[in-house]
Amino acid sequence: MSFANIYCWQQTYHSQIAVWGDMLIIRFTTDLGCTAYMQPIGAGDKEAVTNAILLDAQSIGQPPLFFGLNNEWREFLERHFDGHFATISLPEHADYIYLSQDLASLTGRKYQPKRNHINRFVAKYDYHFEPINGNNIDHCRALNSKWCYDKGERCSMSEQMAVERFFNNFATLGLEGWILYASNVAVAFAIGSAVNHDTFCIHIEKIDSDFEGAGAMINNLVATELQSRYKYINREDDLGIEGLRRSKMSYYPIELLPKYSAMYLSKAEREIIELWQKTFGDSAEDISEFIVRFYHPDRCLTHNEQERIVSMLHIVPLEDQNSRSAYIYAVATDEQYRHRGIASQLLTRAIEHIEKSAIYDRIILIPASKELECFYQKFGFEATGEHIDFKAYGVTYDLGTGNDEQNFVMSRKIH
Repeated sequence: MSFANIYCWQQTYHSQIAVWGDMLIIRFTTDLGCTAYMQPIGAGDKEAVTNAILLDAQSIGQPPLFFGLNNEWREFLERHFDGHFATISLPEHADYIYLSQDLASLTGRKYQPKRNHINRFVAKYDYHFEPINGNNIDHCRALNSKWCYDKGERCSMSEQMAVERFFNNFATLGLEGWILYASNVAVAFAIGSAVNHDTFCIHIEKIDSDFEGAGAMINNLVATELQSRYKYINREDDLGIEGLRRSKMSYYPIELLPKYSAMYLSKAEREIIELWQKTFGDSAEDISEFIVRFYHPDRCLTHNEQERIVSMLHIVPLEDQNSRSAYIYAVATDEQYRHRGIASQLLTRAIEHIEKSAIYDRIILIPASKELECFYQKFGFEATGEHIDFKAYGVTYDLGTGNDEQNFVMSRKIH
């Protein structure tokens, strides 16, 4: 809900705002290309504004998807819409909340490693620390460029566009920031803004890893600057990145603040969940997580009999630095309708749909058995011996067979 964040990431998420009655609605595009809505802001009628959002989503042909809900809104949607919402809370979306005083004082045995890092930095370098202003912001740019160069392929272009917006609009957005120098070289900087009267949020923090202790040092100095004005520091989420999670946990947050996502389920989507449960036996929570995170009606192919869905498959876009893959997942047919060629028809349609889109480099899937491997070979899929790691695609949900040792890819070239 920070305006600075929403504005600076607008080139990636294409955020739009609308005023509806006494409420502010923010609409944006997710990483998978779906339209989603932030938690409505204001003291208006929750039910009325929710129904307005449902109609807006319907008008643009999108499933109604909410992100960034607090617990109050989650409970409201579940209570007032009679089980029509699938809701989830993803660990990688939780915000790390700290007491400013804890990060400034670093007292107690648990912070001894941080104090050690700081002591080594102080002993090794002639350092100084100053607020970011028009005279030194180019030092932040230079450090950010080095940080991106050091990251190589892991440097996100969308993040770099957002960072440049933070730099270009630093004063206009009312941001605050600080630079740490060692031997007159910028080795770390942090930029943030107040999100309310008692909480300051760190939006960007970049550190030159060549300078041992620079991260602990700037964290401590920034907290010291803020502790008299703000009780809490919000260091945002960890994006599911294991190293980032370990780093943020090492400062002992007082709370991991959950953010909920919710999707309104149509009749078809409720039938998809029912078929999924009958076929695979997965829990309602696991299925809801897939539906909220990955489902889109344009990427779900179904077959109906007697006005209900009896067969389905899902197409999940997976993109890394080298390729963009269309991943076929959760192919399922109701037991009563098997051996009639329905799944073959869906797979043929999926291949045609993917190739017609002209946005993928290959089509991949994971067979759950030797029998299915033979089945998929008939459609031009070949065993690659490639063991897929979904975390490489930034995916923490298990999109495999449930047994990591069996997650070997079959691939079909795009013609």
